[in-house]
Amino acid sequence: MKLNYKHQLILTMVIMLLFNLLNTLFQQWIFTSIGYVLCGLIWVVHPVMIGGATPTEKQILAIRLAGGVLILIGIFTRSYLY
Repeated sequence: MKLNYKHQLILTMVIMLLFNLLNTLFQQWIFTSIGYVLCGLIWVVHPVMIGGATPTEKQILAIRLAGGVLILIGIFTRSYLY
């Protein structure tokens, strides 16, 4: 099953919610960082466009760069939510 834009966006929101909840429960910042890295990997591996449009190479690169930014945020920041 291929993910469309809506399902992939919902999946990334659920991942972030789950890992932020784990961060709050266990008071370990690493969970939020793992959530960011997983969400970034999803967008790097499977770039999709809104509305099911076929993306051009430039748009695919932009989506993958945005996923890379999410990965970098997860690697270089610490989120303290407690």
